[in-house]
Amino acid sequence: MRTLSLALPRPHWPMALLVLACALAGIGLAHSRLAQHWGLGALALAMLLGLVVAQPLPAPLREAGGSALALFKGPILKIAIVLYGLRIPLDAVSELGLGVIALNAGQIALSLVLGGWLGQRWLGMSRAAALSIGAGNGICGAAAVLAAEPVLGTRDRDTAMAVAAVVVFGTLNMLLLPLLYHHLPTLFPDQNHFAVLVGASVQEVAQVIVAAQAMSPALVDSALLVKMVRVMMLAPVLLILGMGAHRAAAAGAGTSIANSAIRARPVLPAFAFWFVGALVVNGLGWVPDSLASPLAGLDDILLALAMAALGLSTHFDLLRRAGWRPLALGAILWLATLAVVFAALLSGAV
Repeated sequence: MRTLSLALPRPHWPMALLVLACALAGIGLAHSRLAQHWGLGALALAMLLGLVVAQPLPAPLREAGGSALALFKGPILKIAIVLYGLRIPLDAVSELGLGVIALNAGQIALSLVLGGWLGQRWLGMSRAAALSIGAGNGICGAAAVLAAEPVLGTRDRDTAMAVAAVVVFGTLNMLLLPLLYHHLPTLFPDQNHFAVLVGASVQEVAQVIVAAQAMSPALVDSALLVKMVRVMMLAPVLLILGMGAHRAAAAGAGTSIANSAIRARPVLPAFAFWFVGALVVNGLGWVPDSLASPLAGLDDILLALAMAALGLSTHFDLLRRAGWRPLALGAILWLATLAVVFAALLSGAV
């Protein structure tokens, strides 16, 4: 089992320092009157600062700092999410209801079926590439795309395009939904429905936290719980995709896909188990009051670092490299997901 190491090689330190600078600047600016007037919290500001700083950075510097960004967006973010579980009361879990689970399952199914059909039939994409975008949009962003790669036998270039499509529209989703909340606060009869909207439609876990906090800190707990329900559906979805790969191979679609599916063993992301464990520990009252505040402060810093890294990873060059087909499919699935979630919330089904 690999241990988390912060011993980055020298070429990665400039990017690591940029992440730290954007995170600290975001935390500092969050206390300004202008940020409070616009409802911009530390996480949103850290991400936006990273996004702005990333654009003029030369490609060699961005490539050299890739491992540093991966550290903050991967292990650091997962630790932060687990720690956040220590801040969520168990009452919030019981309030989710079966409607949220059904909504998440329905929109994941829609993303996969619609993505596979449109991608292959109308956009001329490979089955693996189309389903990768569907999985990323429906479940948990780039993490789902990468998890599906061995199951679907996706080529490296298709994986990169799928990640780009998911990141682009996840970022757009994250920025637009808080604007909707602040301009149409009475859109839903219950403001907690906005948390469901974010958790059920935003692509990345990190983006869910940013969007919910930009709406209202009171919505973050529910939004994250709704999102984690989607994350926990990753394993069964990968098993279904694997069975589909076997059938496609049997129909003559190619044995390489089947071989990949045989080798792949879909598992639930480990941090999801740790997150549930943190919820239980907090619910049982095992977190001493003397530790609760320092742990929350540490968690805020780790989250700000992860958000800054997310912003620094998002470069407009992604649009050029992805091409129009993956972006078109990503846009359609993003809008379809929003339509389904809106319909469910406005109809009172959730």
